[in-house]
Amino acid sequence: MISGLFPLAYAAVLTCLLLQAFRMMRLSSASAISSQSDRTGLKTTHPELLDENGVMTNEELWAVRFSDKERIVIPEA
Repeated sequence: MISGLFPLAYAAVLTCLLLQAFRMMRLSSASAISSQSDRTGLKTTHPELLDENGVMTNEELWAVRFSDKERIVIPEA
């Protein structure tokens, strides 16, 4: 008798998990659309761009991208 309930319990748990997965995917796609705007409404600056006094640095900044295909360093200005 109990062995007959296992497939039913398995199907119920599987259905609940699938519903939760679809619900989470729906919530994450909705939050991705709303997260495109700044949540604070303020201009934000990365902390590494500030000097010891909290002022934006005037140093020349470099970005380096590593490419797997060519194995060379490409500086970006």
